[in-house]
Amino acid sequence: MLRVLAAVLALGSLLTAPAAAQRPKVGLSVQLGPDTFPRGVRYARVQVRSLFADPDWADALDQSFPIRLTYRMEIWRSRDGWIDEFQRATEWSTVIQYEPLQDQYRVTELLLSGPVETRFQTRDELARWIGITREVDALPVGAGSFYYDVKLRISALSDEDMEEIEQFLAGGQATPSRPERSSIGRSFRRFLLRLAGLPGEELTVRTERFRVR
Repeated sequence: MLRVLAAVLALGSLLTAPAAAQRPKVGLSVQLGPDTFPRGVRYARVQVRSLFADPDWADALDQSFPIRLTYRMEIWRSRDGWIDEFQRATEWSTVIQYEPLQDQYRVTELLLSGPVETRFQTRDELARWIGITREVDALPVGAGSFYYDVKLRISALSDEDMEEIEQFLAGGQATPSRPERSSIGRSFRRFLLRLAGLPGEELTVRTERFRVR
């Protein structure tokens, strides 16, 4: 535990020190797919850029902090002269974990259709997979002028978060944490997260408008 604390202390000092040069930051790109569907309907294409080029998140994963990417895409109908109309939203998540004993990376996608697990042997393989452009299977209903608003929250997960996810994947009910985990262990975990400066960040991107006939 002392070795983990020393590593996080070093990470915290790195994050708070003035940067000599501009460091890469994670980015979110949301584009419209081609106008090839009937009535002008267009899918949203979502891509996460440079997640592990950002030293904050690369170092977090190296220190075995699981990282969760939580997406929320909202569909809005634009109304000139009026407040835009919210139509509906879809959400999905991706949890990334480094497993030091196996020296591999586990990715769990939490989708509406159910969890999907993938494993990668190298960081480069993981980075390429994370950076793939994905088409979101959610479309507006009716006619009018629409746009997509996509929010991405990136967070380092606590032990309590991981317990809840494991319960969900096992198909069971969430159970109260063990006393030692809910007191000293959880408090120490929260302390490390605060010290590392990794409570999370949120990115938001809105697409251009498109007309559905």
